Amino acid sequence: MDFLQQKDSSVLLENRKLFLRFNQYKIDQARTVFSEPIRTVFLTIPRLLHVNQKGLPGYVEGDSPCGIFNYTIDRQSQFSGEKLFPDQIIRRTENLNPVIHSLLLVGSMGSIAQNEKSDLDYTLLIDKSRLSKNELELFQKKLTLIEEWTWGKFQLETHFFINDFDEVKNNIFGESDSESTGSALAKLLKEEIYRTLILVAGKIPFWWIVPVETNDERYENLLHQVNEGQTLLDKNDFIDIGNVADISDGEYFGGSIWALIKSFKSPFKTLLKMGLLEEYMFNKTTFNLLCHQIKKKVFSGENSYPIDPYLMLHERVEKFFRNAKSDNEIDALRIAFYMKIGNSKKLNKDADGAQRSTLLKLLESWDWSTKKLEDLNTYTTWQMQQKAALGTRINQILMSSYKNISERNKTLDGEQSLITKKDTHLLGRKLFSFYGKSANKVENQFALVDGKTAENALTFLLNPNGIKGKPTWYLIRGITLANIAEVESESIIKSANSLQFLLAFTALNQFYKNTTKLLVRPDNLSITNSNIKDILNQLTSYFDQLNIAAITNEDLLLSAKINKLYLITDFGPSVPMEVLSGTIDDCKTNAELNQFINKRINKIQNTTAIYLNSWGELFCKTYSGLRCMKNCMKDLSLIITNEKASERDFLKIYIPNKSREKLQLSWLNRHVVRTLRNKKVALAKRAAS
Repeated sequence: MDFLQQKDSSVLLENRKLFLRFNQYKIDQARTVFSEPIRTVFLTIPRLLHVNQKGLPGYVEGDSPCGIFNYTIDRQSQFSGEKLFPDQIIRRTENLNPVIHSLLLVGSMGSIAQNEKSDLDYTLLIDKSRLSKNELELFQKKLTLIEEWTWGKFQLETHFFINDFDEVKNNIFGESDSESTGSALAKLLKEEIYRTLILVAGKIPFWWIVPVETNDERYENLLHQVNEGQTLLDKNDFIDIGNVADISDGEYFGGSIWALIKSFKSPFKTLLKMGLLEEYMFNKTTFNLLCHQIKKKVFSGENSYPIDPYLMLHERVEKFFRNAKSDNEIDALRIAFYMKIGNSKKLNKDADGAQRSTLLKLLESWDWSTKKLEDLNTYTTWQMQQKAALGTRINQILMSSYKNISERNKTLDGEQSLITKKDTHLLGRKLFSFYGKSANKVENQFALVDGKTAENALTFLLNPNGIKGKPTWYLIRGITLANIAEVESESIIKSANSLQFLLAFTALNQFYKNTTKLLVRPDNLSITNSNIKDILNQLTSYFDQLNIAAITNEDLLLSAKINKLYLITDFGPSVPMEVLSGTIDDCKTNAELNQFINKRINKIQNTTAIYLNSWGELFCKTYSGLRCMKNCMKDLSLIITNEKASERDFLKIYIPNKSREKLQLSWLNRHVVRTLRNKKVALAKRAAS
């Protein structure tokens, strides 16, 4: 070993020691915030991944891959396993060929942004080339079972993202975020991983031990020295997922589109991320990315502590805002940061000392009034309009940053912009799903509200002489017996032409929970208070929570089709006896069958189709009159696929009635599915001819 190699070896060895100290510091910080049960789960998860043992969460029959390289069980992990599974002896797997090279916890863990409800987001670095398709499926099943166990037993959201380490080295992250649009992120995602990761078990990412100012050539040279035994380090202690010396300007435009999509339901966090993208775009970033800034502090030694990556993110973005933005935008950034990381619990005297101290220093530097702080601490009790106003304020800053990045991107050479036309198209469609206007589309109006939107009470009020003199329905916060003219404008959430549209809007925007009190006025309608509660319960569970970011690329590349259909079929204030009497099984011929169905279909006064399409859009349209069901079927047949219509949970039909018992007409469900499929086949034949 020559002098230069000795020097390199010494630097790498020292950096390894400094990284491991920082890593342990973050683990200790994370543990202090965990509740005792969650701390126990956190310590046990690596053991569950290391074995495939019957009786333990994650056990899969067959030869399921398992195991973590270099994993050793410490006393705390052993104690936690015994506490959770007192009847089990967790045994070592003989002749284990570990599948997981590194188990990384990525995100807010170990930072000021962590709270008792934070998810555990793990990145698992593996070598996919050594696994068969069946082995990969078994391994994924194992991970899913552990995720289900942590949620079912502890209400702890755990997510495992599998990544091939060679693909990560080449900035390919596969399906790590439900839907790969890899060219939009490239090194951006790797930079975020490096600055937020906690090494839970396995090999150390090699980037974390090379000096801060290490270009790609130097990185490969140092890696070669370690691999060839030219240093005092063991090559099996490290994993190579690539260097990050800089990020090309061509990445930021795709990253900004992605940030806008991620802003739905998480605007506070997204404002910080978008601000960082803009700061990167307009400043020098070579060896000066946030991951380098953090690494530099870590390598500076003990005097740099405490080191908080999330706090450093905010400080960097605020510094940029002070130079480039207005006071209003700086204030919004501070509010977003506080709402993301702070709450009154963190200010309590019994809160974690480091988090409390950091937060108090920040608040002192911001010079916020006591009233402002108290107001933000009661965010969960804000009226929806208040939450929406803050969401809109933040969204305007997001859009401004996006436009700045977009304009700068236009000045780059075509070859510099790394996002592909396909990914631009895919991300654009996701934005259209939210921002696009279409007839009968239900607005996801409060997607930019961070946190819960459910109300304690809601009134659905009909004004016979509403907008432009036409009957208009109003969704009002709280229970009110007042006329619409007497209702304060702040309490009116939404107006629409039909009650059914407001029900769809209420479910989509999650204003309803099962404890919400409801009132419909007037009360002489075919849809009663009880019916409304039934419909909202069904809609909220049937459509779940829309996640625009999780729409698959496959769906976005095709024209939008109906994924789920909910029909409200109204026979009037009282369902006619002709509809309820008789049985379809008595029909012996097609003529009798058609007569049976048509006689009952003609009794429908109106039917409302509420459907979720494959682009994540919700639509609601009401059809009235004698041919209402036929007209509805004609329209819907244009936008369905026979495959979807054949799925068991494709269709739900609700029939309003004054009885407490839910009315089920099985023949109607079969008729709707059969009609839609037949019309689809007829349309296909017509097109072919």
